[in-house]
Amino acid sequence: MNPEEYERMHALETDYWWFVGRRRIVQTLLEHTVPRLPSHQPHLLDLGCGTGANLPMLREAVGVNGRVVGVDFSPLALRFARQQLHDLPDLGLSQGDAMQLPLRDGCADCVTMMDVLEHLRDDKLALSEVSRILKPGGALILTVPAYGHLWSAHDEALHHFRRYEKYQLRARLREAGLRVDKLSFAMSLLPPAAYLWRHLVLPRLPKRPRDATRHSQGAVLPELPGPLNEAMIRVLEVEGRILLQRPLRFGTSLVALAWK
Repeated sequence: MNPEEYERMHALETDYWWFVGRRRIVQTLLEHTVPRLPSHQPHLLDLGCGTGANLPMLREAVGVNGRVVGVDFSPLALRFARQQLHDLPDLGLSQGDAMQLPLRDGCADCVTMMDVLEHLRDDKLALSEVSRILKPGGALILTVPAYGHLWSAHDEALHHFRRYEKYQLRARLREAGLRVDKLSFAMSLLPPAAYLWRHLVLPRLPKRPRDATRHSQGAVLPELPGPLNEAMIRVLEVEGRILLQRPLRFGTSLVALAWK
């Protein structure tokens, strides 16, 4: 992607309800997870950190004694992240391939992957790498898109290789030697709307319209008025608290917490 696209993506990830809501869900899981990590000075790795919009939240979640490092394949994304996060000098940024991480065994207490796994050609290899760098007792928190039948031009624009069924994600995590603690759907209000948007509305839109939509890596997202954007964020905050207690039965995303 070009620098302008990274700027649009960062703005979207900072304000748009879907990204903010996902961040709140992961934050809730981290509040539950960090006290159980093997170190009182947890080292968290955000794999596929992109432009770094999630890193300030992750830094806060691990506490003053913790450390956060963002890893991404794209040097341009990391350069943009450094510019945005210049006031957080204790955050680390590193280039790396998720399927061949340049990190030693057992170096991380926690790994986060927010809608990253679906972008990787070999998800089994990537999860085995995550398992390798986690300490015994370390945790992985990840999100992925759910339901293969929702596959559309939206996924192609985002360069996805797959969407996941719940049983498939559970199997991948177990194959990597990870113990699944929580596995839940999220974005539970969205399946009908997502189907209509992707299969009925999106195909009829002109290419890359600029007036009533927003873009993320070529994908078209419906613009929401400010109050509705905030309301959707609040709904996802509630979902995060619910899925700590019990899994949600449907949604356009899957959220998992697994332990080594």
